[in-house]
Amino acid sequence: MNILNIDLYSILIAYIGIALILAKIMGSLFEKYRLPAVLGEILTGVFLGSSFISIFSPSLSWFYKDPEFHYPLEHIGHIGILLLLFISGLETDVRTLKKTGKVATISTVMGVITPFILGYIAGILMGYSNQTSMVLGALLTATSIGVTARTMMDLGVLSSDVGTASLSASVMDDFLGIIAIILAIGASSIISLAIVGVNMLLLIVLELMVGMLVIKYIMRAMEKIKTTKAILGMSFGLMLLFAAFSQMTVQAAIEGAFFAGIIIGTTAESKIINDDVKAIAYGFFIPMFFVYIGSLINLQVFTNMKAIILAVVIVIIAIVGKVIGRAVGAKMGGFNWKQSLQMGIGSIPRMEVALVSIMIAIKGGAVKGELADIFLAATMIFVTVTTLITPPLLKWSFKDEIQQNGG
Repeated sequence: MNILNIDLYSILIAYIGIALILAKIMGSLFEKYRLPAVLGEILTGVFLGSSFISIFSPSLSWFYKDPEFHYPLEHIGHIGILLLLFISGLETDVRTLKKTGKVATISTVMGVITPFILGYIAGILMGYSNQTSMVLGALLTATSIGVTARTMMDLGVLSSDVGTASLSASVMDDFLGIIAIILAIGASSIISLAIVGVNMLLLIVLELMVGMLVIKYIMRAMEKIKTTKAILGMSFGLMLLFAAFSQMTVQAAIEGAFFAGIIIGTTAESKIINDDVKAIAYGFFIPMFFVYIGSLINLQVFTNMKAIILAVVIVIIAIVGKVIGRAVGAKMGGFNWKQSLQMGIGSIPRMEVALVSIMIAIKGGAVKGELADIFLAATMIFVTVTTLITPPLLKWSFKDEIQQNGG
């Protein structure tokens, strides 16, 4: 109930204003104590989320349930993650990408197989069915590329061999994570898997291969359009088209934004837009993405004992499985043990694909009833913990590189 009789639009724009100011203040405080700013932005979202506010006054959180309030924040957040991946692509050296391709591929495969198998075994030992155990394993496979990319960017190590390989591996993680959950759902998995495979091939061919061939001509043509920030606006347009195609083919818009950044980053014109892209992204959209992520955290899930027990198990497996799997894979690919550990730590956070995967599993009937509630609550705990612990762990693992860079 709207006890103050204030229109929803006023509340929305005031909320965004408060969120931005607090996110920057919290980010600054965390950086003051040598912690990544992203943690402050996520916690800002927690404090401004309906779950936290409802603790003090449920009547003040009425507007969270209104789609006209929730959806604009969600879409602003989605644009934020697209811009984050776009910037990551712009700053990715294609030569380094090729050099670390072997490491990224091997570490991805090992980093997916290891937690999947451990999750499946844990599910069987906990008494779950074969299908439910496969869902549990699938939930642990994909990495949250947004948290890792933002943290590495803040630390100044995104363009390093480890940073580039981590981004590549995380993109591949998403693809394999989608395949894993499709396999776990059941009978139609072979057909669905074939469709995903065709769509992935279509995405790679059209966006990466064709994009590399024609992008330089498109960017040159943009220079002929004489209006304010024409190249910037049209580059954003290309990014969104790439993201839309990626969403339509493999349900992963962030991969399209990343590919757009890589391709546009190979052109001379990318230097013209780089600072402007960062100003818009870091000034508004990216902080709002992490605030939105924080606002999704439901504090009540921490009171469900069955969910907590399951969450403890999968958090341990998620961390150990990913770190060991990806680190061993990186070592097999040619990295030293320190770089391999950094790769492993960078794969810890889960967010977008894990949440999407559990919803697909529930809608597909792979987990039902009370079990679905427990799995959903445990997944929320699992993504919350892995998201919050990764930035400080990454900073610890890169402490020597940060000192060398004067940080």
